[in-house]
Amino acid sequence: MKNILIVSYYWPPNTGSGVQRWLKFSKYLNKFNWNPIIVTPKNPYIELQDKELESEISKTVEVLKFPIWEPYSLKDIFFGGRKKPQTSGLISKDKSLIDICLNWIRGNFFIPDPKKYWVKPTVKSLKELINNKEIDYIISTGPPHSMHLVALELKKMFKHLKWIADFRDPWSKLDILDDFNLTKRSKRIHRRLESEVLKNANLILTVSESWADDFRNLGAKDVKVITNGYDHEDFKEFKSIESNKFIIGHYGIINHLRNPSNLWKSLNDLCAKNIDFNNNLEIRLSGNIDNNVSDEIITYPYLRDKLKLLGFLNHKEVLKEYSKTSVLLLLLFNSESGQGNYPGKLFEYLATKKPILAFGPKKSDVKSFLDEGYGLYHPYDMNTEEINKSILGFFNNTSNFKNIDENKFSRINLTSDLVAILNNL
Repeated sequence: MKNILIVSYYWPPNTGSGVQRWLKFSKYLNKFNWNPIIVTPKNPYIELQDKELESEISKTVEVLKFPIWEPYSLKDIFFGGRKKPQTSGLISKDKSLIDICLNWIRGNFFIPDPKKYWVKPTVKSLKELINNKEIDYIISTGPPHSMHLVALELKKMFKHLKWIADFRDPWSKLDILDDFNLTKRSKRIHRRLESEVLKNANLILTVSESWADDFRNLGAKDVKVITNGYDHEDFKEFKSIESNKFIIGHYGIINHLRNPSNLWKSLNDLCAKNIDFNNNLEIRLSGNIDNNVSDEIITYPYLRDKLKLLGFLNHKEVLKEYSKTSVLLLLLFNSESGQGNYPGKLFEYLATKKPILAFGPKKSDVKSFLDEGYGLYHPYDMNTEEINKSILGFFNNTSNFKNIDENKFSRINLTSDLVAILNNL
């Protein structure tokens, strides 16, 4: 057994794709004679929790939790507690003056992110552990990119460490940074820290070819791709539930960068023209939904009574929703970052063998993939006539798609790929 440190901010009972990736890798690493030791904050600043995910933590995995202080607590003191759960993924287009000021402070004072104060104490705590357990390998996963700074400091102290920096999202090229109104100085600091990580890590790991190319262009010396995936064990008892309803479902964050406005218009038009479609359509959305998006949907008269907002669902509840859904909606960021984004839910959608309708930028890795016959992909500005054809194809069961090789994106196979990379370091 080889010991390997995995530094991750996101860990159960946290929820989201950032949790799933390394929860599943750690679950299967032991089968390949690797012993994962998770390093994560003891008291992260979150409210969205999925307690059931804790039952998926392998009993062989050692989890080390160290206290963290995050400046969000100061914000709560001066401006009151949050009305909505803290989430990095939900950024509204319409923000109050206070939100704009807070974003500016967050972007320019807390670089690379508000988790930066966890770096020094965690490095100090891990120094003795690395010596005592004869640890030769470390993985950091971001965002938040402060996790990479923990590994960077340890790499400087222990030259023998073999370090993989895993990027689930870009760093300096993440266009959401624009919402923080970064100064030129702040942008330089981001690029400098990113460059240090890219140059000192033995290997950069990311989730798509487009992002891999970006990191190579930024100076990374060795870059590999391991996409997100699905756990075959989650789908052992999965069965579709037959229904008279035609359900279009999305389960996750929707904001102004993930809002398929032309789809809502298309659905309303189809309801006006097609009585059967109008009688059967249902739109089911769960997770953090920007109020502007839900308000937009209900401005359409035929959609008002068809929108079902399900709120937060844990992962098992999401899987149940998959089983009821007729068409699974996949929404990429309508931005440069969205071109390289392979959302984790894409692979779970594939595991259900249900129709996939995706919206994203004109060019993207997901478009290239789905165009091979695994689903339908439309740019956000696609005209409603083309969208109508796609929807009616789903509704009338005239659309045919290929099924993916069941093992290709399974978490255990992806862990095998990770192990091959580790063994070659």
